[in-house]
Amino acid sequence: MARRDLSREELFALVWERPTSEIANELGISDVAVGKLCEKLQVPKPPRGYWARVVAGQAPRRPALKAFREELEAKRKSALQAHAAGHFTELQSKFLNAALDELRRRGIEHKVDTSRLKHISSLDQDVAAQVLLLIQGQARKWAESGRVAVKWGTSVRASIGKLVDRLMPLARPQLLAFETEGKRHSFSAAGPILFVRWTTELQKRIATLARIVREQDLSHVVQPLSAADHAWSGNHLYQPESDFILDSHLCVSSDSAWIEWYRRSWREDNPPERHSTNRIKLRDVMPIDYLDGEDDKVLPPAISEARVKPYQSRLKALDEAERIFEMITNAAYAMDRSVPNDVLAMADRIWFGSDRPFQAAREAFAHVETDLERWEQQIEAERSQLARAVLGVKPGDIVASQRNGAFVRISAESISLYSSEKQVTFVISGKRFRKDGTLGKMSETMTFTLDRAVGDNT
Repeated sequence: MARRDLSREELFALVWERPTSEIANELGISDVAVGKLCEKLQVPKPPRGYWARVVAGQAPRRPALKAFREELEAKRKSALQAHAAGHFTELQSKFLNAALDELRRRGIEHKVDTSRLKHISSLDQDVAAQVLLLIQGQARKWAESGRVAVKWGTSVRASIGKLVDRLMPLARPQLLAFETEGKRHSFSAAGPILFVRWTTELQKRIATLARIVREQDLSHVVQPLSAADHAWSGNHLYQPESDFILDSHLCVSSDSAWIEWYRRSWREDNPPERHSTNRIKLRDVMPIDYLDGEDDKVLPPAISEARVKPYQSRLKALDEAERIFEMITNAAYAMDRSVPNDVLAMADRIWFGSDRPFQAAREAFAHVETDLERWEQQIEAERSQLARAVLGVKPGDIVASQRNGAFVRISAESISLYSSEKQVTFVISGKRFRKDGTLGKMSETMTFTLDRAVGDNT
């Protein structure tokens, strides 16, 4: 039988009647060629171990050829849909080209070939972020002015909404999200999220505003956001029910930023609304070097005796308090708790009559345990306060020091100290700053030592 004469049904019958090696010999081709032919004609091959089960006298079930074809067809359609999801429609490409042309007009060069712009893979993160913001802010104007040859309406707005949804995942790393607080209602069922393009220029502008707030002793300042700065979540701006006018204002205090936005409907009977987003700490999202008044507290690995000398009496008092605390704690927990109360009561009657010293001791130590917990908290508070005084550091300060040959900076969250016979160790823990100056999520602990001999002689 010639290979080219095989129909799909005939090949199916062959591969389920005999092993592939026998079919390959008969057709004069290799096992691999038989497998490729099965794949081309969408013919399922027997699973591993099938022929061994046949030899053993079993009758394994064969798949239905039609059902297998339907399964492969569904997989093929799914793959095509996934690939097509990144493709732009002709209408979407028009708006994309207009946005890219606008970037060039503004002197922003990019390497996107607008004549071949068909798939989202043609855009990088930064270009996608800028294009997204331009389309959200200018799409309607481009259509109404004739720059993009379409008639603005519901279908065009829906297509732009889908385009924004496609661009958003790619542009998201370049954007900072502000979520709207409070109830989400009125003109749209879903509350909006504002995406701000977090450029160096915008960060410097915010740093300047924060400095003005501090210098003028203001609560905050307000500045309108331009279309080049921010974008709205696509499902909020392009749905038919979201037919309203939006105005956004950036608010900056000495340490935070948020957005207040105002919404008024095209219908005059709907009153205007004012909303506010969550507040984002500037230190969490901006390079710390941009923020004035955020000087580093640089500490050496070893603490000098001059720094500790004014606090020697407090340090010795803390040592004495810890020694007494440890002694009482050991005594409280050394008492044998396995002896039942009734046995202690019997021992009291036999040895001491009505004095009850054993039971009184147990009750006293039970009361001491509560006091020890409060005492431990007070000792820990004194450790923290003394460490802050010696180091000149408080929570929120930026502490820098050399660690393993590298310059490390952290935002201090906890400060404490621990004593031993040989040295006092000061400990500062907090979030570590990244190399670009922004605050990271990784925690770091810095330790600074004082030789106990030096401290005792001062």
